[in-house]
Amino acid sequence: MPKTNEIRVKANNSTRNFAPNSAKTVSYRKFEIEKNAKNEAYYFILSNGLLEAFSEFCKNYHSSDPHKDCLKALLSNI
Repeated sequence: MPKTNEIRVKANNSTRNFAPNSAKTVSYRKFEIEKNAKNEAYYFILSNGLLEAFSEFCKNYHSSDPHKDCLKALLSNI
């Protein structure tokens, strides 16, 4: 009987790159830095009881460039 809670990927020894051409790679260290920063932000939201406010924000905020929006918000305070 097959295990139902496993994900299996068929792979061979091919050198074919399955990532799209637009995919970018970063070092593992940079990945860890970003992951930790996001987890810190998530903890801030949760520990300050802001999950409902964040959920509402996500329903209403739609942008094609959130990074640009962050920079604009930060620079508006200078």
